[in-house]
This record gives sequence, structure tokens and C-alpha cells, in this order.
Amino acid sequence: MITRFGDFPDEELPYEVHRFRGRITINSFHVSVGTGMLREVNELYKKEHFDITHGHSIYSPIAVGVSNLSSGIRGTPSLITNHSLLGSSMLNPAYTAILRLSLRKVNSFIAVSEAVERDLRSILGKSLKGRATYVIPNGIDTEFWKPAEDGETWKERMGMKGLVVTTTSRLTKRKRIHVIPKIARIMKREYGGDVTFLIIGDGPERRNIENLIRSYGVGDVVKLVGRQPREKVRDYLQASDLYLSPTIYEAFGIAALEALACGVPVVANNHGGISEIVEHSRTGLVSQDDSGLVQNLISLISDEEKREEMSRNARESVKNRFNWEEGEDVEGNRDKTRRIGEEMDKRAS
Repeated sequence: MITRFGDFPDEELPYEVHRFRGRITINSFHVSVGTGMLREVNELYKKEHFDITHGHSIYSPIAVGVSNLSSGIRGTPSLITNHSLLGSSMLNPAYTAILRLSLRKVNSFIAVSEAVERDLRSILGKSLKGRATYVIPNGIDTEFWKPAEDGETWKERMGMKGLVVTTTSRLTKRKRIHVIPKIARIMKREYGGDVTFLIIGDGPERRNIENLIRSYGVGDVVKLVGRQPREKVRDYLQASDLYLSPTIYEAFGIAALEALACGVPVVANNHGGISEIVEHSRTGLVSQDDSGLVQNLISLISDEEKREEMSRNARESVKNRFNWEEGEDVEGNRDKTRRIGEEMDKRAS
């Protein structure tokens, strides 16, 4: 594993970690780059004689830099998995030009969803030049992410009451968690204090969200619990009745997938990759805008029987489609992985 510098418990990991510090470092963006760092990486490649380089994110300077070094100087095939959507910005034309230039030596690409693959093809355009792209979704451990044996009893143990609507997310503008206090005000008018909104996560938008909770007068029904360890996130999901995803730039939706695995139906906007994992009317409801999001939320809050049916379907869907061990696409993905390797060997030679 090649990554940026930092003080982390690497010795606990089941693989060797090599950390490098670049001359240009921006801690707030987790970025560290520089030619000196790449020279050190090059020495590591000389020593280790790697067979393949797998970068994560076309937006990561170190992933792109090392992949280019691998395919270019070292002659080692590289591919990058893209986990994100570019989104909308007035800077996109310039950003796209930079990406096309910086990704020109990468041999192949993996996208975590059909939406990400479309976005990737749009970004690269003609510069893709026949290089292969593959769609391989994320997987999940369904033995860890699973429903509680008795949801209501578990809810009481977690100190929750009424109907619980949970969201797990980094608190950034892009994730649009700031719309939840407004939605909570609508639900409070409709159901009083019988519906609780639980927000798990932290980030630069936290103060703004806290201010909105106060200004909308929903501090009694919106609980902002901050960042939590995986075990605690699972505990909260097991005490939840619905999962709410208001974002419109979700490349895949791993947090929503964790909720589905815990038997929690998902209410989401029908944008990006999340609509590829949420089966409308079967494991959740997807909408085209925030108005539809609210209506879908109301319809499921009011229909306990439908929620229970979706809960069963949600768990089954994840076990069949996204389980690491038993998913119906596992063998197909193994074949796909072999084909990727064979094709990259041909291209490298």
C-alpha cells in the first residue's frame, strides 16, 4: 500500500504500508504531492518489482502520480478505480482538461457504478482511446451489517423512541445534509415528536447544520451524534426504521448499502449510483427532487406494513447482489478480474 504520510496504526494492517511526504502538502484535503516523493516511490518499484498498480480515485494526486510512474517509467500495468462523480462546477472544463492529461498513461479504469462509468467516459472523451472501462460495484460484509434480532427491543436499548430516520454521511455541502432540518420541520408538523432524525457523521458543515436545527426549531427531533465507529453505526442502523439520503452526487452509496444490509429501507434522490442499489418500491423509494423525497418519506412513515416488506427485501437484495462471499455476481466479477489482468498484460506488452 502506497499512500501519504501520517501517524496511523499501520502495524495492525494485514499488508505492508509505505507512506511518503510530498513537498506540497494540504492536510485539510489529505493531499501530499511532489517530484521528490515520486522519486522515492520509483526506488520502491525498483526494489519490489510489482506486477500491477491499482490506484484509487482519479481525483487523488498520489494515486494518479504513482499510476503514471508505474505505467510510464516502470512499465508496470496500472488501473484506477473511480469512486466519485465530478459533479457540477464552473471550473469543470479546466478540471476535465487536467484529468485527461494526467490520466493518459493509465491502462484501464474501474467504475463502482454505471453512473460513475458514464461520468468517467464523459470526462475522458476521445482521450480514452479505446482503453477499457469496467463496472464492478462495492461489496459488503453481510455478517457484520445485519438486522437486530428484535428491532424494537434494540431501539429501546439504544435510547431511541418512535420512528427513527437515520442518515450517515460526511457533513459537506455536496452531501446536502443541510436539507434534513427543513425536512424534519415538515415531519414535526405532520407527526409531532413521533419521528426522530438521526444524523451520524462530522465535517465542515456541522456548525451550519447545528444552526439550521436551532433556527427550524427541531432540536427535539433531530439528533446530531457526530462521527461514530463502525460498530456504533451498525447499532444505530439496527435501531432505525428508515434511511434518508438527500445527496444528488452519490457515486455508489456504501452508507445506504449498509442500511439495506441491516434491513432498513432507503429513501433517496434518484441521482448517481444510489439508484442502482435501491430498487424502487421494493427496497426503498427514489425521487427526482426534494419535494418527491419528502412525499416518499411521508408515504413510508405512514405505512408500517410496506416498511416491513421493504425491510425483508432490502436484506435479501444485498445478500444476493453485494455480499462479498455469496453474491450472485461474485463469480462473474472474478472472471471479469481475470479478463482485466489478461487485457492489461497485452496492452503493457
